[in-house]
Amino acid sequence: MRSEYKKWHEVLSAEFFGAGNALQSTVLYVDAEIERELAERVGTGLAQAVAGELNWSDPDRSLFSRIQYECEVWERQGSAVPPPSLPVLALSVLAATRMVSSEGMLKTNFYGRWIQLFGEQPSSSRANKLEQAFQDVAVMWEKLDIWLEQTGGLFGTSTVSTDALYWKIGYPISQALVRGSDRQVLTRFFAATRLRPHNPDEVSERELLRRLRVWTAGRDRHLSPRLMEELASAPDTGEVLIASLVKRLADEWDGTLHEPEREHRRRAVGLRLVVADRGRRLEWLAEACDGIDETHVAAPGGRTFTLRRAYGDVYEGLESLHPSWQQLGHGLHLEGDDLVLEWAPQEVLLLRLHPHLGEWVSTEYFEPGEQHWILAADSALRAVRSMVDALGSRTVREAPAPVLGWKLFKGVRAVNGLAFSRTLDRGGDHTHVLEPQIRHRAALSGGLRIASEYRAGAGVAGHFLRGGAPDLLLPASDSPDGRVEVVLDGRIEKLRADPRVPFPLCLIPLEEGKYRVGTAHSSQVFTLHDGLHEGPPPGTGTLGYPCDGTARPELSDAAGSQAAIRGAEAPRSIRLPHTELLRSSVLEAVLLDPHGGVRQAKRQSVPAWMACRLPAQALGPCLEIEVPGGYVWLVYRTAARWSVRALAAVEDIPPPVPAPDNYAWAYAVLSAAPRLQDPAWLDYVAAAEAVARSQGA
Repeated sequence: MRSEYKKWHEVLSAEFFGAGNALQSTVLYVDAEIERELAERVGTGLAQAVAGELNWSDPDRSLFSRIQYECEVWERQGSAVPPPSLPVLALSVLAATRMVSSEGMLKTNFYGRWIQLFGEQPSSSRANKLEQAFQDVAVMWEKLDIWLEQTGGLFGTSTVSTDALYWKIGYPISQALVRGSDRQVLTRFFAATRLRPHNPDEVSERELLRRLRVWTAGRDRHLSPRLMEELASAPDTGEVLIASLVKRLADEWDGTLHEPEREHRRRAVGLRLVVADRGRRLEWLAEACDGIDETHVAAPGGRTFTLRRAYGDVYEGLESLHPSWQQLGHGLHLEGDDLVLEWAPQEVLLLRLHPHLGEWVSTEYFEPGEQHWILAADSALRAVRSMVDALGSRTVREAPAPVLGWKLFKGVRAVNGLAFSRTLDRGGDHTHVLEPQIRHRAALSGGLRIASEYRAGAGVAGHFLRGGAPDLLLPASDSPDGRVEVVLDGRIEKLRADPRVPFPLCLIPLEEGKYRVGTAHSSQVFTLHDGLHEGPPPGTGTLGYPCDGTARPELSDAAGSQAAIRGAEAPRSIRLPHTELLRSSVLEAVLLDPHGGVRQAKRQSVPAWMACRLPAQALGPCLEIEVPGGYVWLVYRTAARWSVRALAAVEDIPPPVPAPDNYAWAYAVLSAAPRLQDPAWLDYVAAAEAVARSQGA
């Protein structure tokens, strides 16, 4: 090899595969600016150095035969340094960075830019030979990828990727998509979306692409235009070059920010928002990092917070930092010597109940069938209302949020699979908050679980009540017809199922026993049982309705293992919901709170399993009403008259503060005004009369 080529190999080796790149994702990004900077060190241009090694004289040998020979020697000698092909590979990346529509070339024309770098005329015999010889360059890329993997990250971890359609030119394009500045931003993206180091959850390419699109939607994250253009044009299905590249970066990300000046030592975590105390208070939440039990972070103004690992693997210490509308809308950045915490601003937030904290916490993806809350800025209210209404859920309640300019939507669920699919397919500015995680493995969700698996390593997802089997979450299908092969205990069925909507296994009549369900590539085991005990479980009540096919109408002692429908003894540690009993002859009933809230109390239908076992006369003459927190009066009507009942101790009932135009609340109070003479009730009557007078005025 000539001295110019050798110098380029040394410079590229030190720049991209030196000691500073060890155990870090490395990208061989070379554009015109970087090429000029490195050329000053070498004394000649990259294209000129590579052109001097080409074999144009001997038609029986390949164009890159000299470099291929050096690569063979390098392999025989143990490949202890980067391969001699680096200048050729760097030049192909330089060609990929020039893929724009100009000078009569389309932006997809890689070979035109490749030939142009060598100063050859398009369609000439030398140009054709350069294009045909790129097969050998692709092999050089593959060997670089293998060498980086075999050296275990000593020279950096590989990000070399390609796709099935343009596999040869995909290698240099994959390196041209991500600049050094993009790598810094992408590590912030991994942290902000709470990706765990080295991606142990195996978040798929499609899911990463979806999260990146959400993260960049409407915000300038300072990613390069080329990367943003590729992100916008990438399809949602099939092999996508940008998706495979981001996946490789995610798999190799060690949880630190890409900061060479800080030796890549700072960890990064995305902040979560907590809606606590039934929606009355906001807090910030940071999940704890392994190896950092105590540290300090500071806000831009200089205020410092001491973080300590607490219960649930989260940090305590941010309690005095109260979330504001400015932080929600514009972001929050807390920095320390060891840790960086970041909140990425967004107009609409999805929240789920935290398994350890018992509060509603912001999350990345929607779980169909589970209950969620949505926190929405006033600017997004109309779109969110339309989106939530389209789900067809009757449990959604809109409430004020504990921050100016935002509203809470409580009880958001997707129980109708068809309505859920239509809502997602319809799209919209904020539909992304309803997107479930894109899975590449089958999983189980929900179901009437009666016990968790107690044997370590048994591989059983759980034990469920027969008739209450869990839902099956299917991976996305790559087949042209969109069908997924589902395997249930060896029996295969092809389902045209939406992977975003769980398939209810309870629709399949299954007997007691163990079942394996999923796909040929991933499956889970679960069991079904009629119960956990042969006889009545401990704590079961002794009174019940003896049952032999049909229960008897009279209540009596039901001792031992006699078949009976009986109650259970509830320990004092269990907090039961507040319920009120009314006679079933009640025609109308409403619950009232001090702030003008009016809630209809409706008769609950008798469950089918109860109706088929109990005779009508055994159901009783009472109507059971569950009272949510905050409601203090029950007003109800029979055929004869209206009545009112206090739902709390009179001294605990707060004074009324209805809105001046809340006529529904006033009508409900005045309907039963004369039925109670307690001073607390009379205060409510007076407030209702004031509202009624304002209507008359």
